[in-house]
Amino acid sequence: MKLVQTNIPEVVIVEPVVYEDDRGWFTETFNEPRFHTELRKLGLAKPPKFVQDNHSMSHRGVLRGLHFQDAPHAQGKLVRVVRGAAYDVAVDIRPESPTCGQWVGVELTERNNRMLWIPEGFAHGFIALEDDTHFLYKTTDVYNKAAEGSIHWDDPDLAIDWPLRDGLIVSDKDNLAPTFKQYLTSRGEIAQKGCDQIELFKVLGDDRGQLVALQALDNVPFSIARAYYLTDTLPGVSRGFHAHRELNQLAVCVSGRCRMTMDDGHSRRDYWLDATNKGILIPPMVWHEMHDFTTDCVLLVLADAHYDESDYIRDYSTFTELTCDAKHSFNG
Repeated sequence: MKLVQTNIPEVVIVEPVVYEDDRGWFTETFNEPRFHTELRKLGLAKPPKFVQDNHSMSHRGVLRGLHFQDAPHAQGKLVRVVRGAAYDVAVDIRPESPTCGQWVGVELTERNNRMLWIPEGFAHGFIALEDDTHFLYKTTDVYNKAAEGSIHWDDPDLAIDWPLRDGLIVSDKDNLAPTFKQYLTSRGEIAQKGCDQIELFKVLGDDRGQLVALQALDNVPFSIARAYYLTDTLPGVSRGFHAHRELNQLAVCVSGRCRMTMDDGHSRRDYWLDATNKGILIPPMVWHEMHDFTTDCVLLVLADAHYDESDYIRDYSTFTELTCDAKHSFNG
């Protein structure tokens, strides 16, 4: 199994080894330990377990997409074509990502045996290049109708270079999908408050393992006065549910993953902490919650001050009143 990163590093082409002789051929289409090992070599996060397999057949010119599911039912997808050919596209729709709005396109065919790994946080679509194209994909969460979303396949801001243009077959639902700008607007504007999810540090590693360094006033943008971590969180338990008046924090999952909900009093946004080189800055006056902890999750938090109970706002109605008052004061 060979993994090749695309121009969006988290999206990876998977090239299985094919053994061929005069009888035919054999290939191992998925091996979880090898897949995880190869991802780690690239400094990428281990994905959640695959829990659903899907299979579709499409005629030439059928275009499906661009589809995604929102957290907490976001889906990572490992996709392949077992008959025919398709042009497969992944679009980074993570508002906090440095590659937000960029796309990757890869041709998948029954002849090249390639697969594409598309993690959570991406919209996905494809166009069938031949009749009777069979498309298979594994997903890290089950289908959830309430969480499904879409972006228009021909959005000019995305400018996807689809290989076919004439005689496309597209569903009414996909043709009526929102634009990418409308999608971003629907996510709110929390990033203006400074609680950005960013790639904060480089993973250094070799065949012995990996090393991640956190340095105050460098990749940690404040002086560190306190460090603590959350571990052994039971399944179904959520944590947080407070804001701070003055405290600045940085949260990183050094093991496993969890979902962070950030709320500035006017809009809410979910972020996944699912890689050791990815953190989220939590500035003052942002209500934050932690959900969907994996059993192996260790959430490390760095803070710029010692514990002070008087700095906490633990009642949400009080928090919204304070943020409302601040907004009115700012607006004059």
